[in-house]
Amino acid sequence: MNVSEADKTIEKLYSLGIWPTDPYSEFSQKRFREAIEIFRGLMRHDWFQGLLSKRRVSILDICAGTGIGGVALAKVFLEEGIDINLLLTDIREDDLKLGSKWGSEVLGIDVGYTKIDSRRVHELGRRFDIALMYGSSSPHFDPWEMVRLQASVSECLLDDGIFMMDEGDRRYTIFYRTGYARVLPERIDSEKVLLSLHANYDFRRGTFERAYIDLKNPSEIVLVETFFWGLAELMAITWLFFEDVDIYETIRGRGLILGYKPRRGIKIEDLRKQPRALLS
Repeated sequence: MNVSEADKTIEKLYSLGIWPTDPYSEFSQKRFREAIEIFRGLMRHDWFQGLLSKRRVSILDICAGTGIGGVALAKVFLEEGIDINLLLTDIREDDLKLGSKWGSEVLGIDVGYTKIDSRRVHELGRRFDIALMYGSSSPHFDPWEMVRLQASVSECLLDDGIFMMDEGDRRYTIFYRTGYARVLPERIDSEKVLLSLHANYDFRRGTFERAYIDLKNPSEIVLVETFFWGLAELMAITWLFFEDVDIYETIRGRGLILGYKPRRGIKIEDLRKQPRALLS
């Protein structure tokens, strides 16, 4: 599948080593155990009762990375005696390969993967019971792109399908509790001194551009655009594409946004043409 220049930038960003991605590491294992506990609690939500009565549940993990969220959700369904089909998708193929290997070992089943842009998952030509976006991936998408993402996701879900987004409210945590930092130490240890600096702001897309610099390799500067989502607007956009929306709160300002039953009123084909506001 085609990968855009913006997606290549994201690949470069992750290659800087800001966030650990190795699923075998203690950091990732802790995240995995936490995700399992969250999903065990989520199974009590009434929207999942129909899924718990099925013999097999299919899960599409978008922006999966190495699949911590998808594998954790699959494990919880397996604990309930339900067979699972799990597909990991991302633009970072090396992470997908590692996640498929690790996930297959953990679950005892084959975990598939496909390199694809999350805004084009409808091109898979398959329908799933659940689409999951775990690990706070929304900042990679501005509002225009989030609309396209959800349109694509809604087209690859079954009529009673559920879209799940693991998200936090950045307006509350960053702008209210912490304050926006023009210069931010992202990682400082014996291997890296990595900073991010404010570079620009795009009023039409609402994105902040930040420059990521590893001081041990200052010739490599990665410019990344980020949208700082709040929970309210993510839920409102989800409501456009799903008949009902709920949030399963894990801590204050954070939880799983749930979209239930795709409306299919707005098709991804309707959003092919770039709006004039973004052309100038």
